[in-house]
Amino acid sequence: MIAFPDWWEGGYPDAELVVLDLAQTYLDMLTPAGMAVSYLTADHTELVDSGTPVVRVYRGGTAENRLFDPAAVQLGVIARTRRDSWEVLEYLRQVLRSFKSGGAVRREDGSLTMIQSVSEIVGPQQLPELNPDHRLVPATFRVTFRYPRDMPDYAAIRESLPL
Repeated sequence: MIAFPDWWEGGYPDAELVVLDLAQTYLDMLTPAGMAVSYLTADHTELVDSGTPVVRVYRGGTAENRLFDPAAVQLGVIARTRRDSWEVLEYLRQVLRSFKSGGAVRREDGSLTMIQSVSEIVGPQQLPELNPDHRLVPATFRVTFRYPRDMPDYAAIRESLPL
């Protein structure tokens, strides 16, 4: 385990983990329940073939913009059929759209993380040259987080360190 200095209190939330928890909450409402993951593996292919939709959540580029972290988060849905993939993605797309003006996400550990806003960057698409499995349907969203208000002044801390 990594031990950080006593003055470290964190920074922006991990956008990928927040969206994983958000997606899983709504995938649990499906029949059969879906699964949100960070990486697709051979085990996930077996789940998909048995009828369980799997959603890969991946944070791509973008950088901090003053007090905001506008994370580009891609959801890639793979289900038993292409049609099911598109329908599950559209379901999650509408869930994410409901955060266009922000809102709280209940995390797996019971805590709440606030999203500032969500907007779509790239709508649902299929890219057969990047992934030959015709069932995988990705879309990318800008999920923006505000810098937490109660963070210490790291510039002042840095200047006070005897380096």
